[in-house]
Amino acid sequence: MSVPELDRALAAINAGRFEEAYRGLEQLLRRSPGHIDARYLQGVAAQSLNRLDEALLHYNKVLKMAPQHSGAHYNKALALTGLERHSDALASHDAAIRLMPDNFWALVNRGNSQAALQRYQAALTDYDQALKIKPDFPEALTNKGNALAELGLFEQAVAHHQRALQIDPAHLPAWVNLSGTYIKARRFEQALEAADRAVQLHPENTDALVHKGVALTELGQEGLALTVLEQVTRLEPGHPLAWVSLGNAQAALLRYTDALASYDRGMARQPQSVQALTNKASALDDINQNAAAEECYLKALAVEPENPDTHWNLSVLLLKQSRFTDAWPHFEYRWDMSNSGKKQFATQHPRWDGQASERPLLLWGEQGIGDQTLYASILPELTDLPQRKTVALDKRLIPLFQRSMPGFEFIDLEQVSDALDFAEHLPLGSLPRLFRPDLDSFGRARCPFLLADAARAATLRNQVSRPGKLVCGVSWWSNRKGIGKHKSISLAQMLTPLASEPLHFVNLQYGDTATERDALQAQHGIAVQNVDEVNNFNDIDGLAALIEACDVVITTSNTTAHLAGALGKQTLLLLPSGKGRLWYWVEHEGHSLWYPSIMICQQTIAGDWLEPMRVLKAHLELKLPR
Repeated sequence: MSVPELDRALAAINAGRFEEAYRGLEQLLRRSPGHIDARYLQGVAAQSLNRLDEALLHYNKVLKMAPQHSGAHYNKALALTGLERHSDALASHDAAIRLMPDNFWALVNRGNSQAALQRYQAALTDYDQALKIKPDFPEALTNKGNALAELGLFEQAVAHHQRALQIDPAHLPAWVNLSGTYIKARRFEQALEAADRAVQLHPENTDALVHKGVALTELGQEGLALTVLEQVTRLEPGHPLAWVSLGNAQAALLRYTDALASYDRGMARQPQSVQALTNKASALDDINQNAAAEECYLKALAVEPENPDTHWNLSVLLLKQSRFTDAWPHFEYRWDMSNSGKKQFATQHPRWDGQASERPLLLWGEQGIGDQTLYASILPELTDLPQRKTVALDKRLIPLFQRSMPGFEFIDLEQVSDALDFAEHLPLGSLPRLFRPDLDSFGRARCPFLLADAARAATLRNQVSRPGKLVCGVSWWSNRKGIGKHKSISLAQMLTPLASEPLHFVNLQYGDTATERDALQAQHGIAVQNVDEVNNFNDIDGLAALIEACDVVITTSNTTAHLAGALGKQTLLLLPSGKGRLWYWVEHEGHSLWYPSIMICQQTIAGDWLEPMRVLKAHLELKLPR
């Protein structure tokens, strides 16, 4: 093959006329099959035509003739990456970098392969080496940002994406990656802003549109999310996250039939998608298809045996079925969930195994006041253990618990550190694994296990009592991110069906409720008394006394429900069906398994409060004075 013929093939490749180059090289290789440069260029042409398997054949022939051909190693690695054979690609990257150790793109691309194999620290090493060569190259900076995000180093990740954008404000991948990092960090408003910037640069960039849809879903704008994500499914039906994200938006709108169809569409393209399997299982759980949900979770775990989100979701499914022994091991994965935000107490001391000993014990709270109260229901069973027992809780709970459980020392959760005198420890959420292995074990529970300030409760009773009326404490909403709206009911929706009954309503709801209470009185003539001296958010001991002063409590799933149950107050609990129903509201003979004084009034249709309100009213009528 003459040099002019090679030059023509190379010119065609540079001009993007890859088929022309390929045909010309094919003819010439018939005459000179051992010509290395011609064989290499034919691999390049085939690769440019996305005929990756064919390109690999050519590169392998080149490397058989010239094992030190750096270009063949380099392009072979890219072809293998395109075929998602990342382990094989890594070996070719290694060979290329041995031959050209200062090649910027070889280092960046090896970093990309390391990241695809979830070897993020190794990826960072490669990106850092590349950035020594070109410190201000946006692609290396933003790819490094992605690796940092996968390691949970979100602030560093954001800084690298932003540095890339300072260098090139129109760098599309950096905007897309920045939005993805914000999603991982659960900073959804910023994720939406970054995704919008990416969409402005490229209105049909499907990664940016998916990120926008995910952010909108998480921000409670599911309708807008549907529009965006349906656009993605039209633009790129095979996008790995399009159908799953669409299903999530549909599930958030309680459109479970549509959501399940979307998950199935996604799995038709990626049968082993753990995200699709797990989210489908969650939707099946929401509509009480327990066996099908469990099957999906187990399929997901067969693909990724240590996936914490799948383990956690499976534990929730099992707990709702009172399958406690099966559930608790999966429950321990809660710390590593992608959206938990939970932080374990870092200590070298061993975890407590539930046995009596002389070694001082530290039990520490997790989550909010409601969860801490729930897990603390087990504490009375530890009273007779010989070890000194320190319990760290939200400081707002301490006066109430000190009064109720004199055998324990209660401290502010913020004070927990290794400086405390303890030899063993355990998060409160791990107590049930030791002490609630089955349904029978709940028979050991003491209820009530909290005692309100009797004198304060008596004073408050004088303020709220009304002759001939039942004093009814009410709480109607939750601000819990993601599911609060599904757990909540409007005050008017709760109380207008009860307006004709001899009831006096007292506000037990935390937060500013004045506007809603005033509107209820103006529009329906229903008054809800607010006791100003009790701050229902900060003064938990006062809230407990106010609950004690009531005859009955009506509440949704929130802190009030936990406190009322812990105090043994007769309580009517309004529960959602599906999304928003938390695992611990297990029903046993019509009542809460964890708090027997709570009667459960649950939706039969997701989002519809009519039936639970009917049940609640019928039960309440049995308590009314005659």
